[in-house]
Amino acid sequence: MNKLYTTATTLLAALLLSTCASSVHIRALAPAAVPMPANLQSVATANRIIPESRRDKFFDALEGAFTGEGIGVDRAGADECVNVVGQALANNSYRFKVTQAQLQLLGRSREFFLPPLAPRYVQDLCRRTQVDGLVVLEAFDSDMLLTHTNGFRTYKDKEGKEHQVPTVHVEMVMKIVSGFRTYGAAQGFVLDQARQEDQLVFRGDGDTYQYALRQLPPPEECIRRVAQRAGDGYARRIAPSYIDLNRDYYTQAKKDVRMKEAAQRAEAGDWAGAATLWQQSARHLNPKIAGRAFYNLAVASEVRGDLPGAVDWAKKAAFTCNNAQARQYLRVLNDRIQAQAVVQEQLKSVPTVN
Repeated sequence: MNKLYTTATTLLAALLLSTCASSVHIRALAPAAVPMPANLQSVATANRIIPESRRDKFFDALEGAFTGEGIGVDRAGADECVNVVGQALANNSYRFKVTQAQLQLLGRSREFFLPPLAPRYVQDLCRRTQVDGLVVLEAFDSDMLLTHTNGFRTYKDKEGKEHQVPTVHVEMVMKIVSGFRTYGAAQGFVLDQARQEDQLVFRGDGDTYQYALRQLPPPEECIRRVAQRAGDGYARRIAPSYIDLNRDYYTQAKKDVRMKEAAQRAEAGDWAGAATLWQQSARHLNPKIAGRAFYNLAVASEVRGDLPGAVDWAKKAAFTCNNAQARQYLRVLNDRIQAQAVVQEQLKSVPTVN
């Protein structure tokens, strides 16, 4: 559902960039991609990639040595991934009560994604941990790709003469493939399973290859950052989570000084005062000025959390004043209303407060 905002919002911003505009940030709850059953209210997180045998530990160490990532960095990255998924589930919304227990489960083999945990084992873990389910990291592997390109940079000496010196640009792509499962305590079955790929690019520049490499963060730090993204991504998959939205609004219109004054009030956080001025501008005989005012009133309503009101103002801008941006904004608002209804449905079953 998060993708509902992305394309339409990007197009809307592009349309307004050609005009005099400012922007405001809005925090909104986006629905989970996979809804969880009502009886799953409390969860514990677990890490299941700990090697079960000495042979597996040897191969993990060997892999870290040969790839240059370092020995034990995948284990540290997996721990960070589990930490973040627990924190995100606890902080992104109130859908789950997350226990502080982070279980460490043996089970990793050279096989990437292990078979699911046995139902009775899951039920026993949930009973002992006093939770309704488990969110388990069951696969984690990092891959580093390092490339470089040669170039030149130009500088001027004290006499103003230009010189070119060789430079090296390096890029390190750190990719993590992770696998999560969510289990329910009731039957011990898998409620959700996801294989994820996340990556970040790190860059460095220098006069030599070695100097450029030193500008990159250590591999273990790179793995940690990508692991954080993976953990947060899975939390957003199974629980409603906050996202940041950006809305542009008009800051001026020819022959109407109130639009500029209203924008100044909005930038200062006085949206009620800005709305009062925009309502006056909306009565302007020039449909272009009125359309901009109606559009801004829609944004003001969305900032205050009044989505139906925002739709009403946007319709006036779009259909009464033929404002092209407002027609696109209407689609964005309707997407938000649909997403909000899904979030409300997903949050019907939330942990009771003792």
